[in-house]
Amino acid sequence: MDPLFIVAAAAALLAGVVASLLVPPVVNLAQFLRSFDRPGAGGAGDERRAVLATAVPRLGGVAIAAGLSAGSLVGLMAGWNQWGMTIPRPELVALPIAAGLVFLVGLVDDLFGVTPGKKFIVELVAAWMLVRVGWSFTELNLPFVGEVHLGIWGGLVSLLWVVGVTNAINLIDGLDGLAGGVAAIISVSMLVYALIQHNLGSVVLMAAIVGACLGFLRHNWEPAQVFMGDSGSLTLGFLLGAISLHSAIKAPAAVAILVPILALGLPVIDTLLVMVVRFFDGEGAPVGRRVGRMFRGDRRHLHHLLSDLATRHRRVVTVIYLVVLLFCAGAIAVAVTGEGWLGLILLVIEVAVVLTMRQLGLVRRARALANERVDALRLRRPAWLRRGEPGEPAEPGES
Repeated sequence: MDPLFIVAAAAALLAGVVASLLVPPVVNLAQFLRSFDRPGAGGAGDERRAVLATAVPRLGGVAIAAGLSAGSLVGLMAGWNQWGMTIPRPELVALPIAAGLVFLVGLVDDLFGVTPGKKFIVELVAAWMLVRVGWSFTELNLPFVGEVHLGIWGGLVSLLWVVGVTNAINLIDGLDGLAGGVAAIISVSMLVYALIQHNLGSVVLMAAIVGACLGFLRHNWEPAQVFMGDSGSLTLGFLLGAISLHSAIKAPAAVAILVPILALGLPVIDTLLVMVVRFFDGEGAPVGRRVGRMFRGDRRHLHHLLSDLATRHRRVVTVIYLVVLLFCAGAIAVAVTGEGWLGLILLVIEVAVVLTMRQLGLVRRARALANERVDALRLRRPAWLRRGEPGEPAEPGES
């Protein structure tokens, strides 16, 4: 058996055990520091907080970060003699420092609160550190156009990709078990992609993320004992964005960007669609204000809309898991075949699937709002006009 498989499995196992065992003390720490998601509190998780019965600790990202750090470190150390020298030293320094910055800003946000603008700046700085060590697109292979050399724009495209994925994973953290499960599924697909490329460092890191997410999910499944908070979701998103960028750079030009886009399709496509809707909802307002609306939280994301279709959030989470799993299977198929045309077809299908799921949720939400308005208008009518209607008492003496 390839030693890399053994090291990856060990990294995943260690990360899962560490993350799971650390959750109870992290919960105690969150209670001591009064870091909770409270019922009805504002923020990105409004939909989840609206149904909370009690306050839930939100420092689960500390356990996740500790787990994936332990798994990654031990995994790299275990195989260092065989492949350690193939990983450039600047990358070994830049990635942990950049991820650490993102984790710290998320942790501060969980404890005290940080404005979106300040978090965005930190994310840009962290992504810039990766671009500085060479993790940057130089050209893209576009359909019907061919290779497009990006030149100085390559760094900007890379920054936008990493920061975009970071926030896409962060924004999907709205239901118990959702972000952790989605990140684990995507990480498995990126792990397979890294194995195909023999991208050794990425294999270990993705394995550690899978293990850490699964270990955390044991405590985060509905009803959640702890939330990962921004310290967890931002860190996971940043690492997925960084490793997908690195994998795209090393891939054949025909499928370079398609594989990570397909694997991360659901959170990325949904986030882009929500931003477009927010922009056009501000029609008539100054452009600057409409652009600002694109980055404000609301309940328009896919998991919010699907929650209107199901009585249990667990069903919504399960459906999203299955969709992400299918998207990731498509990404792996493109990686194995190297066929760019297949990737384009699957990308169109993914966009259509996300649009359809969103439309189903929008229709259900519109019907619910219409029913609420009808009920409100009916209750405003005089009692004598409502007699005999369903749910209203009949006239005295009527059978």
